[in-house]
Amino acid sequence: MVAAAKVFLWFILYSFFGWVYESILCSCTSHSLVNRGFLNGPLCPIYGFGAVTVILAFWWEPDISLWNLFLSSMVLTCTLEYITSWGMEKLFHARWWDYSDYRFQLNGRVCLLGAVAFGSFSVLLIKVVHPRVAALVNRLPPQGALAAAGLCFAAGALDCFVTVRHILALNGRLAEIQQAIDRYKTQSRRRAEALKESLQSRLEEGIPAAVLEELRGRRPVVALEELRGELRERLEERFEESIHNSPRVQALLELRRFQDRRLLRAFPRLSSTRYGDALLKLRERLEKQERP
Repeated sequence: MVAAAKVFLWFILYSFFGWVYESILCSCTSHSLVNRGFLNGPLCPIYGFGAVTVILAFWWEPDISLWNLFLSSMVLTCTLEYITSWGMEKLFHARWWDYSDYRFQLNGRVCLLGAVAFGSFSVLLIKVVHPRVAALVNRLPPQGALAAAGLCFAAGALDCFVTVRHILALNGRLAEIQQAIDRYKTQSRRRAEALKESLQSRLEEGIPAAVLEELRGRRPVVALEELRGELRERLEERFEESIHNSPRVQALLELRRFQDRRLLRAFPRLSSTRYGDALLKLRERLEKQERP
């Protein structure tokens, strides 16, 4: 029991270290303070899971070479990151990070740059950091380790419950907004198609049959297709002016919840696999509300 509590404290400490690293990195790249991570508190659990996995796999092999440690831990941590990305997407219908713009990436879930970083961190972890962390945790008396682990578990479980509950509620809001946007898009496509057919019939009425036959495969028809696409895009951009942007939809978009802002700032590449348009509208609305 005490041994499990100490391993859990390792997990908490490395989750905190990961949060510090991610928050500093994202704050520097975005030029503003960012509370990075899935949870509200100062923890990035994926770093904790990754660190504990590497420790349990390689801590008991003191003679392992740095090169083998680097390559093995790189594969191990990238596998964990890939599974985590896939699982969170299936559970919450969202992509929380995306490496599609990076070179040497796999389905946008992992990339070579991240793999090299995780492999390097793992070598540093096993050879330098963990001996000191393990010694620090081992200084705790058994009852103190159990009490600290229990307190951290309760706080983490509460944070996880609050976060997951909000994300599920957010998906419910986004689903309702997406339905309104989809109805408007369907109407816009029909209007653009009707206008295109009207213009085409008027064009054909004023052109002799022989000339019309010659032009069918040329620019006028192509121009009409381009015009239809442009009209559809412009109509879809005017969603806010349509009857589909009801008071109910506006109220859902106007909700200025702390969690919405925190998640979108923490995960700037966050995208929804089901409610992409609605999430984009929400992001635009929050950015507009934050402008001075």
